Amino acid sequence: MKLLPGVFKVEKLGFQNVVSKRTKFHYSEMEKNYEDFASGITDGGYSIKGPYFYSLNNVPTDEMIDVEMFFPIIENSFEVEGYQFASYFEINQLLKTTIVGDFDRTTEHSYAGLLVTLEENKLNLATPFYHIFPKNGSKYVDLYTGYYRNISQ
Repeated sequence: MKLLPGVFKVEKLGFQNVVSKRTKFHYSEMEKNYEDFASGITDGGYSIKGPYFYSLNNVPTDEMIDVEMFFPIIENSFEVEGYQFASYFEINQLLKTTIVGDFDRTTEHSYAGLLVTLEENKLNLATPFYHIFPKNGSKYVDLYTGYYRNISQ
């Protein structure tokens, strides 16, 4: 596989006991929605294990984003209205790049690097873009997307 600089092939991404919530909002409300999501988990008496991640499920041409937020938790079950729970979350065959520094300024360039890598290798986009934030609060974000190859190619 031909990889652009800064793009890496990853076999799988997986977490256990994952709470999620899908919602749509204006991109400027991301921090508020993150805080509401996290507090909904902890206010329900559950313990966040991390890391926090989300999928971007649309191209936000109107500044409205369709996001599914995720947090692994310590507990083996979860029941809070409006949230989903899965004992396991896994995606195979991914491309990854890391966004460092000014997230708002460099994210679009990072998406492009992943998309060009897919195109160069005649691969198809299989998942939305997943943004995974480090547990330690460092100033980077790992950006993943799943891919597949048509059998006829």
